[in-house]
Amino acid sequence: MIRLRTRHGLAVACLLLAVAPAVAAQDTLELRNSVFQEVDVKDVDGTTHRERVPAAKVVPGTEVIYVITYRNVGEQPATEVVITNPIPAELAYRPEQGPGPSAAPEVSVDAGKSWGALASLTVKGDDGKPRAAQGSDVTHVRWMLSKPVKPGEQGSVSYRAVLE
Repeated sequence: MIRLRTRHGLAVACLLLAVAPAVAAQDTLELRNSVFQEVDVKDVDGTTHRERVPAAKVVPGTEVIYVITYRNVGEQPATEVVITNPIPAELAYRPEQGPGPSAAPEVSVDAGKSWGALASLTVKGDDGKPRAAQGSDVTHVRWMLSKPVKPGEQGSVSYRAVLE
């Protein structure tokens, strides 16, 4: 589920393992959800490059990329935009390595009660003692857009996860 909050209200859309239909938030923001995987493609000259393709066959150990594209279809800027997305239980969140196309997300390991960088969060271990949180502990990911989304403007946020 994606929770999109703007100064004008709250809209909720469903995020599936396939492309979900666009959803309008207060007739201002439209969301489109897609799931991809990266595959190695051999070029005619024999070299190989990685290509992002829609997720088709996802088996345990496969990494997927969730992309949430947003577009302001309204006449006013959308301000204070927060996009929150739960991580399905069968997926382990994988933090981005280095700069990526998305704004830096925060994560939660307690169903959205608290937020932060994964490295700063702890969970209760099997022995009852706190331990450093791992990708498999992440329950939600969110992005707080730093700028208003102007009418007609679009962008996207994304995260990676591995099917366990």
